[in-house]
Amino acid sequence: MFPARTRQPSFSVLCFGFVVCGIVTVLPGPLLPVLAARWQLHDVQSGAFFAVQFAAATVGAIVSSWRLRRSLPIGFGLMAAAVALLAVAMGDGSAATGHALALAAFGLVGLGIGLSVTATNLTVALNADPRARASRLSVVNLWWGIGAVVCPWLVANAERAGEMRTLLPALAAAAGGTFAALAPQLFAEPRAVEARPRAASASQTGTLIYFAVFLFLYVGVENAVGGWIATYAHRFSGMTLAAASLTVSVYWLALLTGRGLGSLALRPLSDRVVLLSSLVLALAAVAMLILPHRSAVVLVAVALAGAGFGPVFPLGVSRMLARVSDHRPTGWVFAMCAGGGAVLPWLTGLVSTGSGSLRVGFAIPVAALAVILALAVTENAALGRTAQQEM
Repeated sequence: MFPARTRQPSFSVLCFGFVVCGIVTVLPGPLLPVLAARWQLHDVQSGAFFAVQFAAATVGAIVSSWRLRRSLPIGFGLMAAAVALLAVAMGDGSAATGHALALAAFGLVGLGIGLSVTATNLTVALNADPRARASRLSVVNLWWGIGAVVCPWLVANAERAGEMRTLLPALAAAAGGTFAALAPQLFAEPRAVEARPRAASASQTGTLIYFAVFLFLYVGVENAVGGWIATYAHRFSGMTLAAASLTVSVYWLALLTGRGLGSLALRPLSDRVVLLSSLVLALAAVAMLILPHRSAVVLVAVALAGAGFGPVFPLGVSRMLARVSDHRPTGWVFAMCAGGGAVLPWLTGLVSTGSGSLRVGFAIPVAALAVILALAVTENAALGRTAQQEM
């Protein structure tokens, strides 16, 4: 997909970079209590970190698909600068100055994430053989999951040992190293865009809307379950707060395992079969949470839900890219993913508050999963078959 004289980014470098992306993406969650305690922040001030990061990530995702090769290294460069700035902010004794610097840092983090995550997924997909696209996307997103899983552990241990000023510079160095490895992409010649008839461009609008809804709902469900499951386990299954927090680790580890198993399953099975099987498993598992269960059943349901979620995102991206002739407008689809991650957890909480029961609130991810499954089942009827995919 790149000019012959342009060296394609190393897949191993992209995988390492996605570990860094995973860590940085979930960094605000485990770091938030540390920042709030250090600067005596109110919840509304703490919540601003998420809002700034989300807004910047949305912008980055939209820009990235139009400036793909440059966005890849620039995203990691911004992440390196952002984490370094966050280290400076945490070393500042003034709450006002430290909070302002941290807000700027999370804005840069979000912009870097939007650029790099979108560019990495598109780069891997566009450089892969169409028959291996889904598998390659599953593998690279597996490494993102590894970063997401280890991040809370890294932050907790660094804070306990008083080594936060060591962790953040080390993370900045890792992002900076990825930037250096990908820096040649900054000087690559732009790929000549072939002229396409207007009808071909217009025909993919419906496809992009379809996958924007699909991925909006999926990322929203993934974050809703991951964000609320510890509270659910504590309220309804008699777990202590410490034990309930472990359900989050079970969830993300299961999702990571499911993503790895999904990439292996793509060898004997078509991506459509793997996608539909994963969605059925996830829907059944999350639906179990609407009814009261003992702790053991809750843990099993959480593990099955995570395993079912694992293959869905890379398969959705792969199937979208198999259907579009021009990848550049896909940036706003990736931006919608971040929107789903913000909206559905909030909507779950809203329904929970209104009904007085978080179990009722879990009807939101169940309903969203039902819609996602319906979209997956009717994809060929709605969009037609592609020659590049085994349908």
